[in-house]
Amino acid sequence: MVNIRTNAYELAVENAKIGVILDGTMTARLDIRSAVHQTNDANETVKDVEKDIPSLLSCEKDGAVTTFVWKNRSSLWDEKIYTLICDPLRFTFKVTVKGHGRVDGVEYFTGDVTEPGHGSDYEFSHGFTPCISWYNKEDYYFKASEPCHRWSVLMVPPMFCYAFRCERMTRQLMLGLVAQRGEHNFHSFDYNPTSSLWKYGFYLSTDQHGHTLVDGQWEAPAIIGTGAEDEFEAMKKYSAYYFSSGIAKTKKAAVPPKFWHGPIACGWIEQMAHPEIPISMVDLARESLYEMYLDRLHAAGLYPRCLIIDDKWQTEYCTDAANPEKWPDLRAFVDKRHAEGIHTMLWFKIFDPEGLTDEATVTSRQSGKRVDVSHPKFLRVLDEALYRIFSSDEGCYDCDGIKIDYAFQIPIGREFRTYSGKYGVEWLYEFQLHIYETVKKIKPHAIINCSPCHPYFAHICDQGRLHDYDPSNRNCREDMEFRGKMFSIAMPDTLLDTDNAGFNTTRDTMRWMLHQDLTGIPDIYCVSPLPRFGMTEGDLSELAQMWKEYTDRIDAMYEE
Repeated sequence: MVNIRTNAYELAVENAKIGVILDGTMTARLDIRSAVHQTNDANETVKDVEKDIPSLLSCEKDGAVTTFVWKNRSSLWDEKIYTLICDPLRFTFKVTVKGHGRVDGVEYFTGDVTEPGHGSDYEFSHGFTPCISWYNKEDYYFKASEPCHRWSVLMVPPMFCYAFRCERMTRQLMLGLVAQRGEHNFHSFDYNPTSSLWKYGFYLSTDQHGHTLVDGQWEAPAIIGTGAEDEFEAMKKYSAYYFSSGIAKTKKAAVPPKFWHGPIACGWIEQMAHPEIPISMVDLARESLYEMYLDRLHAAGLYPRCLIIDDKWQTEYCTDAANPEKWPDLRAFVDKRHAEGIHTMLWFKIFDPEGLTDEATVTSRQSGKRVDVSHPKFLRVLDEALYRIFSSDEGCYDCDGIKIDYAFQIPIGREFRTYSGKYGVEWLYEFQLHIYETVKKIKPHAIINCSPCHPYFAHICDQGRLHDYDPSNRNCREDMEFRGKMFSIAMPDTLLDTDNAGFNTTRDTMRWMLHQDLTGIPDIYCVSPLPRFGMTEGDLSELAQMWKEYTDRIDAMYEE
């Protein structure tokens, strides 16, 4: 047995098991055998079976760093190399395979997958994941006996890490998934409990779905681990590694234009507030309603510096040209707003193929038909749309930002191949990087508002959107403040759009609306009364006072 002791963690390495010790407790005992499954030509999963125990090839110490290397083979791979690197701050576990095949997914610490109750031993009772769905059918916290699979509509993507805690212990075990640049070909990072009779275990997994081709040698995304005081420190350590390793790029030091700080007025729920007009919400994304919306905002003493025109201002989602029946002259509307000191942003739906030829789409059983965002024909359509939205040339709109939405509709499945070969998080990153760089060439001061909560995206997001709130809940302020902390950890120095308040009950809505400035940019979605909700004159007066004090602070900051 070899013991590694640092202030952050302690390991007991014996044969092919890694015991992780925190505060004297064996929190987990990890079986290094990790299955790298393949996808066959019928798009079915072929299991990677590894019955033999890996052989330890070396254990070398270089200063404060100790490196272990094991070797083995399996039913699918000619050779598997396991590497454990222990430095003073964390341990890093790597899996390398040699051979040929399409990777279906990686199951870390699973042991022999044919053995009932396979997996690794654990002592922790609960886990934390920084991701929930909009409908809140699950929590951030889960029992160790329960599986945890997340694909969020709120943070796309989220931080791929866990914090596991043992009862009556202060520190927690952080385990995080880290991929190199260009290698984030997955959607989720799952926690999987196993059981058989009196044997209980767990393993962690990703979902490559056959989109990573190995022809020779491939290193899977790594697992990093360390001790953390709580779930927030776990996320900080995860994100810090991304930045310190150079995988994530930090933002360039620059003072953003003042209007980036808002306040923001988005018209989505305002479009819901007019039942006397016998048309749908999306049909109300029209000039007449937004003129009325601004009049009502100003009458209430609310003066936004950014206005977001929401779904569906365009004729087709993919081509993004203004619907002439709703917007006879969008450029004139934008020019008028500029004269008033208001910067117009457009809601921007992604992955919807409306208006695009089938050649530039992909289809899967899980997702249906979606845009292949790496296809050259789509990119030409995209670039034309972005030029039309942001340019001040004749025939263009001269807008100042887009609010990227529906990233959660990214295609998932084994049945398709993308033009670039990328998949999952990497495909989304490739897409959003293209948007960001293209827009900044047209208009450097334009805002890219989007919803990733992961350090990999930090340098291509100007405003991180805290996203929708389920109106059936009654904890809006607590929910949004929690999200705000996570976004600030994942993407430091990124402004936060505090976004929606639910507009469900007066108490729940106003508790958040009146305190948005403590988390980020105040944002309002509606001032008109709804069937079951409406702000009183007193509510609007308080909100106007908060907005004024907020804008005064921003003005003073820029004067200084």
